[in-house]
Amino acid sequence: MMRTGNLSTWLLQGTYPRLYVPIVLIILLVSGVRYHYLLQAETEEVHRHAAAELRRASDYLLPRLAAAPAADAATITSILHDGITQMGPGVQALTWEPSEPPQPHQGVQWPVTEVQASAPAPLAPAWFIPWLDIPQPLMQSAQRLADGSPGRLTITLHVQPLVDRVWSTVIVQARISALNIFTILFLLTLLLRANTRMLRRLAQATDGFRQGYLGTRMEVAGTLESRAMAEAFNDMAGKVQSLVLSLHETQRQQSEQLHFTRQLIDALPLPVFVRRADGTYLDTNRAWQRLFQAPVDPTGAHHASTVPEALAPEHSTQFASAQDNVVPIQPTNQPPLYMAYYEAPFTSTNGALAGTIGTLVDVTERKRAQEALQAEKERAEITLASIGDGVITTDLAGRIDTINEAAQLMTGFTAQQAVGRQLDDVFRLYEEPSSRNASTAAERDSQPGALQQATHEVLIHRSGERYAIEYTASPIRQHNGQAVGSVLVFRDVTEARNLRHQISWHARHDPLTGLYNRAALAERLTHALFVAHNKGLLLAVCMLDLDHFQAVNDAFGNRVGDRLLKETARRLGAYITPSDAVARMGGDEFVLLLGEQPDIPAIEARLVVLMQQLAAPYAIDNREVNTTVSIGVAVFPHDNASPDTLLRHADQAMCQAKSFGRNQLHVFDVQQDHAVQTQHTRQTRVAQALHAGELVLHYQPKVNLRTGEIIGLEALLRWQHPEEGLLGPQHVLPLVEDTELQVELGEWVLRQALAQMRQWTDAGMLWEVSVNIAAPHFHRPNFVPRLKDILHTCPEVSPTRLELEILETAALEDMQYMRSMMQSCQALGVRFALDDFGTGYSSLSYLKRLPAETIKIDQSFVRGILEDGDDLTLVQAIVALAAAFHRHVVAEGVETAEHAARLLELGCERAQGYGIARPMPAHDVLGWAREHAARHAARAVQDAATRRPAAA
Repeated sequence: MMRTGNLSTWLLQGTYPRLYVPIVLIILLVSGVRYHYLLQAETEEVHRHAAAELRRASDYLLPRLAAAPAADAATITSILHDGITQMGPGVQALTWEPSEPPQPHQGVQWPVTEVQASAPAPLAPAWFIPWLDIPQPLMQSAQRLADGSPGRLTITLHVQPLVDRVWSTVIVQARISALNIFTILFLLTLLLRANTRMLRRLAQATDGFRQGYLGTRMEVAGTLESRAMAEAFNDMAGKVQSLVLSLHETQRQQSEQLHFTRQLIDALPLPVFVRRADGTYLDTNRAWQRLFQAPVDPTGAHHASTVPEALAPEHSTQFASAQDNVVPIQPTNQPPLYMAYYEAPFTSTNGALAGTIGTLVDVTERKRAQEALQAEKERAEITLASIGDGVITTDLAGRIDTINEAAQLMTGFTAQQAVGRQLDDVFRLYEEPSSRNASTAAERDSQPGALQQATHEVLIHRSGERYAIEYTASPIRQHNGQAVGSVLVFRDVTEARNLRHQISWHARHDPLTGLYNRAALAERLTHALFVAHNKGLLLAVCMLDLDHFQAVNDAFGNRVGDRLLKETARRLGAYITPSDAVARMGGDEFVLLLGEQPDIPAIEARLVVLMQQLAAPYAIDNREVNTTVSIGVAVFPHDNASPDTLLRHADQAMCQAKSFGRNQLHVFDVQQDHAVQTQHTRQTRVAQALHAGELVLHYQPKVNLRTGEIIGLEALLRWQHPEEGLLGPQHVLPLVEDTELQVELGEWVLRQALAQMRQWTDAGMLWEVSVNIAAPHFHRPNFVPRLKDILHTCPEVSPTRLELEILETAALEDMQYMRSMMQSCQALGVRFALDDFGTGYSSLSYLKRLPAETIKIDQSFVRGILEDGDDLTLVQAIVALAAAFHRHVVAEGVETAEHAARLLELGCERAQGYGIARPMPAHDVLGWAREHAARHAARAVQDAATRRPAAA
């Protein structure tokens, strides 16, 4: 409430009084700004007024000066005085100043004429003048007098009249402003007094209302604002009075409701407590009191005393929401109880958490029943876990209730993953994907307790693995016979089934390669013949035989050979189509059935692709094995024979393919059958020729081109055929390749060469003889012992004079084995030569590792050294290699003297060829040797005679 006091107190109280001083300051500020601009405007106005006065004075005086009859000082002064009189008190001074002095001969002086007026009395105070920016008004004008003499008129005005003019205007405006300010302040004072009266009345009414007089009202009188304030207060007071009365009624009703709630809670048989959010207990009912023997305070409220730790405020919420919310309670002088704890939060009217209401429910009987049921369940689970069969139980909807450990292992689902899922999701059968839930099991039962049994089913493990099982399914029924679920019992019979399959598989398959065996092939061939006959298409029966497979076995062992057979079988299995079949006949022979073929070119095209695939290198045990295949084909119905005959014809075609040099394809026909028989006949004939002494050795000399010395001879096979005459080795060696006759022939050559060397030794000729050894013969494990025995048959011949020639390509097939064999033979004294050097890899590494004493340059390179630069470079490189590794080098195929001369230039001194001597019978060698020595001696004499004149 505002009270009357001194000015400072009055100004600082209330809103309107506090606005009084700012209003005054604003008025003063506005007045100051107004008078600032007023002074500027009035200053500009007096400047304009002064300029007008100066122009008026100039306009008045200048014409009179121009019309003056005489130019003397008196006349000028008179005109100036008259001007001051006419212009009024504003003019301060008038000055006439001649611009040019008078002529000297006149002798007259023209002084400056000045007339000044008296200063007027000032109206404005002296302090006012500095606030104005009014300079001294001054105006100068040039004018000629009547006699033509020029001069300058200066008019000067007083500043004081101008200041007085401004002062007068300011005084008038100040009076007006003072009146306005007084009026504003007067009205503001009246407003403040009215506001003070209104606030005093409001304060009085408020004090009465505060003291409890709810009927207090303000008088509606005074100004419009006072009446509005009184009406607003009276309306608010009425509403507050109604609200207070309503609040009293609500409090009464709440008190009655609390009393009723108190009685209701005490009447509940369940122990109940109420706890604040901070953990302090508000109330408990009588059941809680009886349970925990809590005391009752004088107000009648029950409070918690001994409470289990699980129900403490920091644990109760988590415990109540847990799945197992049962807490053991030990009442005084009573048996222990199991009680389930529940709680719920309650909030205040604004939604904030106010506390917790908790209760305990006696579940002792249920707990004991659950424990008994759990014990029974554990016994059942132990029983189920101890058996080897899988057991799954489901409810009526087919959802899994239990699954034992054996079932978990066979399905791949743990108990946590399987329980609650549909049976079809866990127990998945490959052959019968339909649902096996309890309802279907019950429907399939015609009598209670009947079993549904199935065998030869395949269970799919979660990982995709499959188990052969036998299972039984039976419904689970209540005492009234109603089905409530099902039980599924199954066992793993995979091992027994696999054993049966394995026995069946081994009866029809080759154990090494996994391909069909002869028995299965017979069935497939019979079926394929039937299909080909019905469809009118061709059936190709193909006999495949690996080339040089025995050499692979001899060189690398049976393990590598078996691996090679497996890899070949794998490639064959990847090659065939559903209408084809492949089987292993034994050893390195396979049979391939190509069904539904349109014609023979199509068959040949497919087999060419197969041969290319089988010819690709095999990577076995960090080594690369190369082999090819020979294929014989019998085509049905072109060869309309029985299955056995077709196989025999395919085998004959395969033998014919081998006779053509291996890695060949041959289709059987009558003519080819005859050719195969001819091949066997020829092989028999070669064997007969060997035993009948029709095979002979011819010898080709090897000489030193520089000295003419015969350094040795090469033994070459010839067939002295009784009907066809002398035949070369090409008529013998291909027929015996990869046969036992090849070894027999090789040993025969060694014996014949040693026998001939013994004869030459007796004749005094200690020539060395080279014998070509076939790679299969050399790779035989007993080659070294057999060679040793053969050497012992001719003790007169030193083993160092026997040289074994092996092909470079054969030597590179198994470098380590070849090196070992060569070293074993060299231990006997035998020497080695690499034949046809340059046709293989011819690398420094191979040359270093192979301990051969001699390198023979292939004749295909030697013949071209006169025309082909590449051959020349190659021969030169081989000679350089031999020299670098301290090897002898022999050039084959020397046809002319030019070849010999060129070889000497390249550093190759040893050679053989038709240009030196053709292969000859043994009995001609001595005669040729004598003739060769004579020719060389004659040539030496001739060369000496030629050199002597040249030297002279």
